[in-house]
Amino acid sequence: MRKNILIFAVIVIAAYLIGVESAKSRGKNYEDLRHQLERLWTSPEAKKSRRRMAKNARRSIEQARKNFLGS
Repeated sequence: MRKNILIFAVIVIAAYLIGVESAKSRGKNYEDLRHQLERLWTSPEAKKSRRRMAKNARRSIEQARKNFLGS
């Protein structure tokens, strides 16, 4: 059992190190990704799109409820 846990830990550490090295080699900064996500979330077009999708989802739920209940 301990052997399996040790093997799993080594694999996890190796995967982390490989991921960090590949990110460094691409020159990507994690801060850049955070800023991109923040811009996407706060953009007016994205807000409109989320509102529109929520409205359509509510409408389709109401339609399904009416079809299911038969009223």
